Amino acid sequence: LFQLSFAATTPVLADRKKYPNFFRTVPSDNAVNPAVVKFLNFYNWSRVGTLTQDVQRFSEVRNDLTNELEKADIQIADTESFSNDPCVNVKKLKDNDVRIIIGQFDENLAAKVFCCAYNLNMYGSKYQWIIPGWYQGNWWEQANSTNCTTKKLLTAMEGYISVDFEPLSAKQIKGISGRTPQDYAREYNREREQKGVEPSKFHGFAYDGIWVIAKTLTRVMELLRHKERHNTYNFTVDDREVGKMVLDVMNETNFFGVTGQVMFRNGERMGTIKFTQFQEGQEVKVGEYNAIADVLDLINNTIRFQGVEPPKDRTFVRLQRRQINVPLYSILSTITILGMLMAGAFLFFNIKNRNHRLIKMSSPYMNNLIILGGLLSYASIFLFGLDGSFVSDKEFETLCTVRTWILIVGYTTAFGAMFAKTWRVHAIFKNVKMKKKIIKDQKLFIIVGGMLLIDLCILICWQIVDPLKRTVEEYSLEASPIGYY
Repeated sequence: LFQLSFAATTPVLADRKKYPNFFRTVPSDNAVNPAVVKFLNFYNWSRVGTLTQDVQRFSEVRNDLTNELEKADIQIADTESFSNDPCVNVKKLKDNDVRIIIGQFDENLAAKVFCCAYNLNMYGSKYQWIIPGWYQGNWWEQANSTNCTTKKLLTAMEGYISVDFEPLSAKQIKGISGRTPQDYAREYNREREQKGVEPSKFHGFAYDGIWVIAKTLTRVMELLRHKERHNTYNFTVDDREVGKMVLDVMNETNFFGVTGQVMFRNGERMGTIKFTQFQEGQEVKVGEYNAIADVLDLINNTIRFQGVEPPKDRTFVRLQRRQINVPLYSILSTITILGMLMAGAFLFFNIKNRNHRLIKMSSPYMNNLIILGGLLSYASIFLFGLDGSFVSDKEFETLCTVRTWILIVGYTTAFGAMFAKTWRVHAIFKNVKMKKKIIKDQKLFIIVGGMLLIDLCILICWQIVDPLKRTVEEYSLEASPIGYY
């Protein structure tokens, strides 16, 4: 007994050991899985998660999908199943950083899933949902039994991809019946409206199923007549032999029908799978998958991701070295150069007018030391701005020591000279006996030299005991400034 179905999509019937004589013109629920894998590969998504309603129909599809994903070397980051409330499972997917989510659930629970997704902020440019495509039109309005408003559901649903078999071929080719799929659709709708019958998504598969039976019986009758002509003795065949002939002819079926190319592989229909995307409140066809040729054909510029590009399948942690802001470094360098030019002008003025009475009274040599110390301090600004983006790691360690020495020596020279001058004024005015007291510059040089000697001793000991070394510190993770990864 051979059986041909036009509406049985359950994967259980694909077991050839249990049902060796079962055929169907409609693709099974498992037929979408190779299409989904092809779609994932197209966008280089190699890490996904699954969310499945705890029902046998969906569990079987999920198990087959797991095998297909493993064959394609796609990592399943998390597998979640739920019965009534999916929020806990959706939260686990988020905690495991799952960005590409393949769902298997009916429309009643789909509303709950997307309500949870909205509350957990699992929508938008960072996430991609892939769900069944056989839901009724405007299902979110009829199935919404959640606390989320329709607006919130539509926000979370925006951009999801749905996958289902194509009920009628989009190719304008005349098939075995002499009609194009479009001609057949018009005739079907006309007859249906006249009789007041509701449409069915399986009518094209039923129509092609009749043609499969007709062609099979015709071919078997031709084979029987051919055998009869080539047998001189009485020709008889039993049911077993006729059954084998029917099985062989059914497996060789190949014609173009209203649902596309009709072929069987181990009794399973090799059909066309369509991809649609939810865009601004309606589903838009964005591509299709030809199971016979194993080809995914996406319609140009129809898929609209909510980010500048398709979402990533995971959070990418990129180690980036902290660097000095170049514009800021340029501004400070410009100001430093202006300061050095001004200091150079003061130094030139001080040297040129060193014999002037007022300049001479202010100790021009001490003034020169102050200016030179300032120039050294200015120079250290350039060195402190040179980080790993300008010099190599080895040069950076040397640079650390050099800039520290220059800054300390420059500061001590400038401060020491000012301190020495201030001390001299203090010493003179502290002279209560009003006797003439002269403190020459040589004594001030000794004070500055003493300070520098102390600094040099400390710096040398520091360099010998514990020299500066380059270390790399890892800071806490930060979100991408683009807000995308």
